[in-house]
Amino acid sequence: MTRLLTTVIVLTLFASTSRAALVLHNGSFDVDPPLGSADDPAVAPSSWYQHYSQDQSWSDFRFGATGNGGWNGNGIVLGQNYLGPNFDPGPEDGYFYTSLGAYGGEVSATVRGSGYNRSGRTNPAGDFYVQLYSTKPGTFTAADGADVAAGGTLLGQQHVDISSLTGSTPLSQTFTLTVPFAGTGIANGDTVWLRVWDGPDDGNLDTFDEPIIDGLTLTTVVPEPAALGALALAVPLLARRSGRR
Repeated sequence: MTRLLTTVIVLTLFASTSRAALVLHNGSFDVDPPLGSADDPAVAPSSWYQHYSQDQSWSDFRFGATGNGGWNGNGIVLGQNYLGPNFDPGPEDGYFYTSLGAYGGEVSATVRGSGYNRSGRTNPAGDFYVQLYSTKPGTFTAADGADVAAGGTLLGQQHVDISSLTGSTPLSQTFTLTVPFAGTGIANGDTVWLRVWDGPDDGNLDTFDEPIIDGLTLTTVVPEPAALGALALAVPLLARRSGRR
């Protein structure tokens, strides 16, 4: 029994140190070819999904940095639709999201990035939300127009207000979202998603903001393997003591 318990602990220790961690793919949005001075409202960044995928759907689009602002390469933008053929204004309800992989016991996850103004045109920078969601295996299929927020569990979010970034000078503001997983109800194997959202639409089609987001990174905290190692060493001692009773 002692050997069995020790083996179980050692295998648990090995699994905790060798499993794949949560990973953010294409947080710079530069895996795709640089857009230069152009925008692309129809195609999401590689590894990401978006609300709208038709032409002139500028509620969520990609934007090149050349002549537009201080971000690097391509960024993502949350704005307002002007759908064709008459460029009719639409809502500001864009979002982007991406899978970070399967949860494997991480203590917490931290997302960092920067918000930028569009210096080539003085549209207000406004605000947006950075969020982490989870879904149970087999309950959600990612696709453009299919929102993970509709069926997922919100683990944590950060409201980022960059409305102070105004004018024709390129400006930026960093943000940090840290989400402890304890108490969220997440379980091993659940998928963790990063979502960037424009926030509730105010229904005013005459005014809109246009925040740009770039340079997203992810760091995680995993359980200390030393604690499991100490437990493995303690099992034989506890078993011997129990056998003396």
